[in-house]
Amino acid sequence: MWVRMRLADLRVVFHYVGLFVFGIGLAMLVPLLVAVFLGEWAAALDYTLGVGVALCIGALLRFTLPREPRITHSQALVLTALGWIAVSLVAAVPLAFSGNYGSYLDALFDAVSGLTTSGLTVARDLDHMAYSHNMWRHLTHLIGGQGIIVAALSLAVGMRSGAFSLYTAEGRDERILPNVLHTTRFIWFVTAVYVGLGTLALSGAGLWLGMEPVRSVLHAFWMSVAAYDTGGFGPQSMNAMYYHSPLYEVVLVFLMLAGTMNFNLHAQIWRGDRTEIWHNIETRVLALNIGLLSLLAALGMAASSLYPHVPEILRKGVFHVISAHSGTGHQTIYPNQWIGEYGGPALAAVMLAMAAGGAVSSTAGGIKALRLGVIVRSMYHQVRVAVAPRTAHIQTRYHHLGEKVLTPEITATASLVFIMYMVTYISGGLIGAAYGYNAGAAMFESISAAANVGLSTGITGPAMPVGLKYLYIFQMWIGRLEFLAVLVLFTQVVLALKPHRRAGRAAS
Repeated sequence: MWVRMRLADLRVVFHYVGLFVFGIGLAMLVPLLVAVFLGEWAAALDYTLGVGVALCIGALLRFTLPREPRITHSQALVLTALGWIAVSLVAAVPLAFSGNYGSYLDALFDAVSGLTTSGLTVARDLDHMAYSHNMWRHLTHLIGGQGIIVAALSLAVGMRSGAFSLYTAEGRDERILPNVLHTTRFIWFVTAVYVGLGTLALSGAGLWLGMEPVRSVLHAFWMSVAAYDTGGFGPQSMNAMYYHSPLYEVVLVFLMLAGTMNFNLHAQIWRGDRTEIWHNIETRVLALNIGLLSLLAALGMAASSLYPHVPEILRKGVFHVISAHSGTGHQTIYPNQWIGEYGGPALAAVMLAMAAGGAVSSTAGGIKALRLGVIVRSMYHQVRVAVAPRTAHIQTRYHHLGEKVLTPEITATASLVFIMYMVTYISGGLIGAAYGYNAGAAMFESISAAANVGLSTGITGPAMPVGLKYLYIFQMWIGRLEFLAVLVLFTQVVLALKPHRRAGRAAS
């Protein structure tokens, strides 16, 4: 039985969407202050308009609040899917006025990419973008990495009813602390610690490289946010390659690995239980994948003869596999080198790493290591069942924040998400190829968008066909929310368009 949302349900949804939009307007005050402080008056006007639009729309939507707002699980899913789109539409407003985007659609593309921590960009003349606009692009990573729902819940802004439903609707499976409010605040605390440490380290690296103090600190903050929140935006068109610094890359690798770890695992470590790192199925899958794929990437790069020295090959291979696996998207090579010069094993290694993704309940995207581990364990379970006597009771366990029993429900859920990601990856690649792009490049770009990675072969850019811009926006959105919230939203739209059935037949 399909349950159609009523007017009261829609009022609850639009009220909280308004709250999210209102919140993104308040967040724009940060780049506004940066613009004023640095004398970027044109940009300051852009953010003044952006704040005004966000606060007006947010205030109007909040008037739809019913007398007794209670958020159900279905409402939470619809609210999450709509909220991400609404926030992206408003976040794009100041970018559209910046002069660095050819159209509002291009600005929306970067807003969605930023909030979903994808990192693909269609910005023009990025090397001369105003500091305030770069600040806003990277703040979208900071907001989206933790999640707009987490941001709202952490402020306790009138969302206690149905808080856990909202928390899980955003693609998070686990509560870290007994209280959802404390959980969200812990997530922000962990983020602040890692971003703070990264900013200090990269500021020092930037000063060592000869950058001006203000520029060094800003770049350090932006790159730390992009690395820890596994986003991939950079203040320069050359991304991480701009710095040409092994020290910079080491710090970024540390932040990328920290960002791809489960927030619950962070909590365990901070409580003193460091043994969880070695026993957890996620960290084992991630370590195995990164090791094997780094070796494959290094072999591919060695075969290309681009780098004559082994340390340089390992540096490039490991960096890009971790960047891909974590869903960060920082890169130290030119986009066209993936197809034109590397290809083969190196290209395959990075594509597999992007598709696999990081840990659940982290800032990373993709299929996730836990699901891959569960699928492998379920295959092992099936083999055990096949060779065991018929009367034997076979039980397979795995370790993830404690010993757990593998059940058919857990296996089915992991397999379903795996299939949906694969369908999304392949469909996007076929559509890209239909536009005339190289099949390998089109598949690479599709995986990067749907897994919220941000690595690019050069397809993504201002001159990209409009159809592909819409496609990648959709892929980044549905990949970030892991399908369910978007599918529920589409279902409700279909039900709303479907005529109501009569309660019974009229008497003849």
